[in-house]
Amino acid sequence: MRYNYKNLFASQHEKFTAILGQDYFSSLLVEDDLSDSAIIVTDKRVYQVGKLYEARQRSRIGSHRAGRGKKIVSLMDITGTSSKEVSRPVPGSALIAFGVLSATLGLLSDVRQSTYIMLGIALISIAAGVWLILKLRKRYLVIEYAGGSMAQPVKFITDSELNLFQGIISDEKEKLISGAADSKECPNCGEKIQLSAKICRYCGEEQKDLSTEESR
Repeated sequence: MRYNYKNLFASQHEKFTAILGQDYFSSLLVEDDLSDSAIIVTDKRVYQVGKLYEARQRSRIGSHRAGRGKKIVSLMDITGTSSKEVSRPVPGSALIAFGVLSATLGLLSDVRQSTYIMLGIALISIAAGVWLILKLRKRYLVIEYAGGSMAQPVKFITDSELNLFQGIISDEKEKLISGAADSKECPNCGEKIQLSAKICRYCGEEQKDLSTEESR
């Protein structure tokens, strides 16, 4: 995807890791647009861009679309990820039942032409019912974080690709946690730098010695 990093990421020093769309998973950005929806993982944050989905209720995961925009969540705030499938089989099942009934009535008819017509209706109804069941079956990647969650619809993503993407989020969070113990935040730009750094490598601000400040 063609991105302006300064506008997309909260920090110009973030490193892109992976991207997940409705029907693609990639570890590289390709030329495209964000007319639909995508989740992007960096070494610091998770972004949902394009169409935003929220998982507010277990029974209606992904059924509520918050609108178009961008949602930003720190990796440190991510509490878990899960893959959930939502199906609505009632409309399709009703069509299949109607098709079975039509076939039964057709076979019971003594008029051959009526039998053919009813069997044709039954065939179309059953095929439409199966198609509708598959059409209304949706799968979502749900990312939970402190204070809420985001749901990303996925269509043609394999289970292995989805597991890999969830693993990337987990790995990036572990890296961030392990590095947090040996780093500090620059008071000028807010970026993470080495604990012993005298000058911020991002903004060039001179860092105050904490031990000197405490002794005063």
